[in-house]
Amino acid sequence: MHLDLKHVEALAAVLGTGSFEAAAKQLNLSASALSQRVRLLEDRIGAVLLTRDTPCAPTDAGRLVWQYAQEIILREQTLVASLALDAGKARAPVAIAISPDTMATWLLDALKDVPDRLFVLKVDNYAQGTRLLARGEVLAAVTFGQRQVQGCDAFILGALQYIPVCSPAFYTRWFSQGLTADALQAAPCLTYNPDDRLQIDFAERSTGQKLVPPTHYMPDARGLADAAAMGFGWVMLPHLLAQPLMAKGRLTCISEDNHIFSELTWQVTRASRSIMQPLTRAVRKSARDLLVQEY
Repeated sequence: MHLDLKHVEALAAVLGTGSFEAAAKQLNLSASALSQRVRLLEDRIGAVLLTRDTPCAPTDAGRLVWQYAQEIILREQTLVASLALDAGKARAPVAIAISPDTMATWLLDALKDVPDRLFVLKVDNYAQGTRLLARGEVLAAVTFGQRQVQGCDAFILGALQYIPVCSPAFYTRWFSQGLTADALQAAPCLTYNPDDRLQIDFAERSTGQKLVPPTHYMPDARGLADAAAMGFGWVMLPHLLAQPLMAKGRLTCISEDNHIFSELTWQVTRASRSIMQPLTRAVRKSARDLLVQEY
């Protein structure tokens, strides 16, 4: 079966931008022309490829075509660059799954070193990144631990070190008598969402007791750092966020023990291994420079 690459490109643009309107602008097409290309592709394959929701989402068949589209577009861009041809303004989009803490701390340092790519960042927890890789919705992901997704190459990157911190005034109010179970049970903590167990894990490791501290839920990595510095509560922060604020005296570490190390792995689909090499090199370099390598 032959697929028209313009139709494949249309699907990739819709799924990459999340809407037909944005995709039409990106491809310099009318909305009706873009919609027709997607319909023709669906007719050719014999399956619905995306949901017409806001944002548009791929079906199971659509995920496979989207992954294929990303790989084809990347290969074309790589070939054009190798032949020193003029690619115009076109740049290939790359879908990557990352966590909020990865987004807020170190990954952008790597992405800036690959200026010939457009990035579609799927920001969620590490488990979601593994699922997106397995379903073909992304070409690469930063995942937690060393479990390798089938069909992917995996590179251990290092670890984010999570440090328990709070403002100096908060420390004086709640922890001046020590990091006791009573203090940790009473002092408010800051948590990303109900799936974030970092604070509870630290409290239980430190006291050997099951604790349920009062909790502020704030689903923003940098927002948690700001809220801690303002005295809302204590929080386990990635060292890359905590250390600059500690150096300025806005945060203090409440314990030198029981820090949590989150081991990260870069995984990329084997089908796109060669065309993703520049990005993989950049990610591994930034990880060596910024993540904890011995833990």
